[in-house]
Amino acid sequence: MRTFVAGCFATSVLIAGIIPAAAQQDARAILQAADRAVGATKVNSIQYTATGRLSYIGQNFTVTDDWPRVDLKSYAMTIDYPSKSERLDYTRVQGNNPARGGGAGFPIVGEQRAQEMVNGNTAWNINAQGRPQTVAGDDAESRQFLMWVSPHGFIKAALASPNVSESDRYFTGTPGRTLHVVGFTLGKYRATGEFNDQNMLERVVTWIPNPMMGDMQVEIRYSDYRDIGNGIKMPYHIHEHQGDHPLVRGMNWMDIQLSDAKANVANAATPVPGNMAPPQSQAVRSQKLADGVWYIGGGSHNSVAVEMDNYITLIEAPLDDARTMAVIGEAKRLIPNKPIRYVVNTHHHWDHSGGLRAAYAEGATIVTNEMNKNFYERVILVPQSRTLSPDRLSMEPFAT
Repeated sequence: MRTFVAGCFATSVLIAGIIPAAAQQDARAILQAADRAVGATKVNSIQYTATGRLSYIGQNFTVTDDWPRVDLKSYAMTIDYPSKSERLDYTRVQGNNPARGGGAGFPIVGEQRAQEMVNGNTAWNINAQGRPQTVAGDDAESRQFLMWVSPHGFIKAALASPNVSESDRYFTGTPGRTLHVVGFTLGKYRATGEFNDQNMLERVVTWIPNPMMGDMQVEIRYSDYRDIGNGIKMPYHIHEHQGDHPLVRGMNWMDIQLSDAKANVANAATPVPGNMAPPQSQAVRSQKLADGVWYIGGGSHNSVAVEMDNYITLIEAPLDDARTMAVIGEAKRLIPNKPIRYVVNTHHHWDHSGGLRAAYAEGATIVTNEMNKNFYERVILVPQSRTLSPDRLSMEPFAT
């Protein structure tokens, strides 16, 4: 039987229904005005460069701290809407940011370059060996969707959506200033955008799947719109949050100031390369370290299974459901006929904790630092519905 040490249950319900025709007409009128203001339908591709800052998601010093921040020495984005492709090339440096905590390549020594691409349903990165490596699952799908909440992409996708609607309008406190809120769905994803009285898109709120946070909120703010030619405008300041939650304060993720932007550039499409390395495998390889002690590797993160008299203790449940379920399966193969009773979580960083829900669904008690207790009980381990990417605990919260 699973042990609940404390906590609460949170549910997230998306109510879908018939959208009134008037709401759709109002939304389309707002979007058409926004299109005239920024020239979205004139944009086949957009390319921009920037500098600013970027944070390491889930690598904060404690669960209540903001994520550690580094500087962006360079940032180059190209989006091609007809081919549904995007390429991002950026270089991170430590700068003058405090190096409190660590993990996932932080703090940076020298420069750290990253290249991330997507084309349709295929996403990939350039790995340390310079070879394209497939990104699979939720990350690939989310990368494609986030292209459509870019400033021009939002207007294009919302105008094309059969279920677009104006969901609200509200006053900001400034006389004569009203924001119009327009929402649409694209597959299983939902996004809302706020348009100001100049018909500029100021803020987008959406959700993407995450092993720790479930349907994780993403908030993007656009400001400082400038004309880049042919009646097309582009925001020169972009600020983004990821991981906000009613019980967790906002987490800054990115803030960039554009230095240049161009529309309809040549060779904007990013083709899918051949001979890509496969995605990070969930396969496991085990090695006996001592009597009753096994090292379980095979991926980027490792675990240890320890045989006790009547049960198994597992050290580390990393990454996500798939990885940790593979580790659990290997532990049971190595140590048959004994349950996994405890999982020792060395620290809260998301790459080391993303499989805790799978371990909890297995019936294990989580052993972790006292500082993590409130965050795990009230945010991570609650068996709420995860609509974008259901995991074992959300589908079978009381199965064991």
